[in-house]
Amino acid sequence: MLTTNHVNNEVIKFRRQVISDFLRRSRFDPFMGDSSTNVIVRLADLESDGKQINVPLVNQLQGDGVGAGTLRGKEEQMDSYGFPIWADWGRNAVANNRASNKESSFNVRSTARDLLRGWARRIVRDDIVDSLLSIPTASIQAGRLQEPGNRVNGIRWSAATAANKNSWTAANWDRTLFGALLSNYSSTFATAIANVDSAQDKMTAAIGSLAKQLAKQSGVDPSNPGVYNGRPKITPWEIEELDEEMYVCFLGDRAFAALQQDPPMYQANRDARAREGNATATNPIFTGGALKYDGILYKNIPEITQRLLLKAAGGGSVDVEPFFLCGQAALAYATGQLPRPTQLEDGDYDFVTGLGIEAQYGVGKIAKAPQNVGGATAGDLVDWGMVTGFVAAPPAA
Repeated sequence: MLTTNHVNNEVIKFRRQVISDFLRRSRFDPFMGDSSTNVIVRLADLESDGKQINVPLVNQLQGDGVGAGTLRGKEEQMDSYGFPIWADWGRNAVANNRASNKESSFNVRSTARDLLRGWARRIVRDDIVDSLLSIPTASIQAGRLQEPGNRVNGIRWSAATAANKNSWTAANWDRTLFGALLSNYSSTFATAIANVDSAQDKMTAAIGSLAKQLAKQSGVDPSNPGVYNGRPKITPWEIEELDEEMYVCFLGDRAFAALQQDPPMYQANRDARAREGNATATNPIFTGGALKYDGILYKNIPEITQRLLLKAAGGGSVDVEPFFLCGQAALAYATGQLPRPTQLEDGDYDFVTGLGIEAQYGVGKIAKAPQNVGGATAGDLVDWGMVTGFVAAPPAA
């Protein structure tokens, strides 16, 4: 008869290296910088002191001038506005005691340090996503300096009332797109979104190009050609080293999947691209993640689907997903304090220890009100550098 081991005598091994769930790096990073020409403008003015920074916005001069006539007394007034951004804190920590440290199969402190760094990256990424569909206001965001804090300026879409959404939709009539037709627009958001249906309003290259046309024609009176209407012009993102202008479109998984399957987009990547030596490493048919067509760089941001999907909001109760065609200075990211490691120093006679991380920042969609408006509200503020679209996004069959 074979001898068997007692369960207490069997060898059990544990890896010291922990496997944690996947955390992607932010896909917004390439579009963030200190210059006002970046899609996401990074502001470091609050790192020394202060709680609020005003982003100065100035429209281009729009008058005709006077030619050889008398100029004195006919000077053109600059149309300027200061859009406020407030920063708030983000803090987290992991605490444990000497007993758990000693008995754990993995290094608790080292693992906690990695997880905290990942948490700090995640909240910045998620806050940027939420700010894309936020409704700008000129007042301090709800929940600031409270638990758990709120670094997203304006009103998050999930917290917005029907009146908030209607005010934003009406204020941005020339930079919102519902489905494939301009005629789907209504100043009542619920009416406009109900015009988006699964039959013809899934994301396509044609819808992206229509959003681009809205961006290019912003600032001009559509019923009076050649006349500027004083509204912000959406300026394309510039790649200086390539002397190239383009718009950047952030879209979620469902909209991006529909765009990949759109025949014009698929054919362009199949037939119009140069024959790369290693096509599977560069052609988006194989790689995914980004597409380029008609001067638009489409960037897939999975968290848009995870955080901003509008369930059953469209015609026939179809799910609707927003997309965001951005030019220069679409968003502002104001840093008050870069992420800093912290530790618990007043534990129970050194028996309890803890590691933490803290940062201070605020992120918001940049918007402008007319100069003569003092206390701007959601109905006055116009998105400065963004066209927001809504497309049908049914789940995969």
